[in-house]
Amino acid sequence: MPITFDTTGYQAEQDGSWSDPQTGDRIALQVNDGPPFEASWMNDPAALRRGFAGMFAEAGCLIQADLVPFGGARAVWQLCKMPLPNAPSGQIFLSIFTLTKATRYAQLIFHAPEYGTTGMREAMIMMKLGNPQSWVMPHPYDPDLKTRLPFHRGDDPAFDAQFPDHPLSRARRWAGRTAQSARVDPQFAALPELGTV
Repeated sequence: MPITFDTTGYQAEQDGSWSDPQTGDRIALQVNDGPPFEASWMNDPAALRRGFAGMFAEAGCLIQADLVPFGGARAVWQLCKMPLPNAPSGQIFLSIFTLTKATRYAQLIFHAPEYGTTGMREAMIMMKLGNPQSWVMPHPYDPDLKTRLPFHRGDDPAFDAQFPDHPLSRARRWAGRTAQSARVDPQFAALPELGTV
C-alpha cells in the first residue's frame, strides 16, 4: 500500500476499505493514474483552494483545503460535504488526503455520513447565534462560486468541540490523527514529483 495508517477501531472489509461499526464511517484507499490537478497548485495555495472549491461545487461544497505534512511527504487535505446519496435529507462529509506524483496519485478518503435526525448541529448553532442573516456566506476561496450546498457558519471548526459526535467533527478529528500517524511507502514517495515529467 502506498499509505499505511492507524486503523484502530475499524474493521477491514472485503472490498479493501475499513469501517467503524459504531458510526458507519468508512475509510478507502485508492491509487489512480495521472495527476489530479495542475502542478502549479502545489506552490500556490490560493490557486489550489480556488481550484478544489470549483471541483466540488457541483457535487456539494468544499469546506477546507490545505497543503499539509503527511507521512514524510506533502499532501493536499480536502474537507467537503455532499448530499447523502439515496436519502431525502442529510449530508456526508469527506476528509481526503491526496498525495500526487507526476504520473499517479493516491487518495485516502474518510466518509462520515449523517444518520438519524439530521441538521441538529446547524439548528442549534443558528439558535445560539440568534438566527443571523449572515448564516450563509460567500465561499472564502472563491466568493463568486455557486455551490450545490451552501458554505455556512455552522461548518466552522470552532463548533466541533460542542458537537464531538457530529460527522463533520469526526472527519476533522480523523484527519488530525491520521496526518500524524500515516506513513508513505518509500517507493511511492520516490516517484517523480508532479510537474517534473
